[in-house]
Amino acid sequence: MTTPTQLAVVELLREVTGEDAEWLAGLGPATRLDGDLFLDSLELAALSERLAARFGPGVDLAGHIAGLELEALLGLSVADVSSYVDSTRGTP
Repeated sequence: MTTPTQLAVVELLREVTGEDAEWLAGLGPATRLDGDLFLDSLELAALSERLAARFGPGVDLAGHIAGLELEALLGLSVADVSSYVDSTRGTP
């Protein structure tokens, strides 16, 4: 991972999926939530809740995802999620 936010996102993904720490080694910024990790709607909702708890209530991943076109949703990556989080916090 290249940014602190990306590191936080993958750690929260690990918590949501119940995977062990070794699982993290296979994740990178380009890892897609749907296409690679096959997250279901409950896991996405749990990730959204954990992101809001960690970064503040202005981070509403569920609301962000609801506004995406299908193609963008299917391609949503760790880097995309971390960029969204950073944009809500004013982090470059």
